[in-house]
Amino acid sequence: MTQDTKTQEADWIKSAAAGDVASFRKIYDRYLGQVTRTVGRYIGPGPEVEDVVQDVFVELHHCLDKVSDYDTFGGWVHRVARNTAISHIRKRKNSVNIVALQTLKEPTSLWGKLTAREKVRALYVAMDCLSDDQREAIVMYELEGNTLQEIADHTETSINTIASRVRRGREQLLKIIKRVLATSDLETGEKV
Repeated sequence: MTQDTKTQEADWIKSAAAGDVASFRKIYDRYLGQVTRTVGRYIGPGPEVEDVVQDVFVELHHCLDKVSDYDTFGGWVHRVARNTAISHIRKRKNSVNIVALQTLKEPTSLWGKLTAREKVRALYVAMDCLSDDQREAIVMYELEGNTLQEIADHTETSINTIASRVRRGREQLLKIIKRVLATSDLETGEKV
């Protein structure tokens, strides 16, 4: 971002914090894509994404007057999106989307016919069984492509802890998927 763009963004933030709707709209337009991608990576595809994105921008609007470091505003927006998505996941953890999880139980010949979107939904349902820390590490490492060091720096956690969360998250996902597929094999008699 150029210095002029940073100055312009700082002006938008100050104006929006003072109640200028047009300035907040400019912030919204600039960060909508980033927020939607961040939220989508955490909660998975579906209609909930729009609701959580809206919650993120409501939270941003309420907190604009607290922004003091305009140079790190984009990183702050990312953290608000991440935290809001994680909060949403915690609220829904008490229920499991059985229909989406059933997708994993399809015989392997049917698994190949499922759309990529259906496979992704099934994966996100399985990820709902992970701890928040494991899920965050898996999302940042596997989906966002961050290095372990980048994740450690971003979350202010040791690199060994991040590596452990990624490893344990992978192991847990593999157990869930194997368990669901094993149940499917027993029901259909099909070999994997």
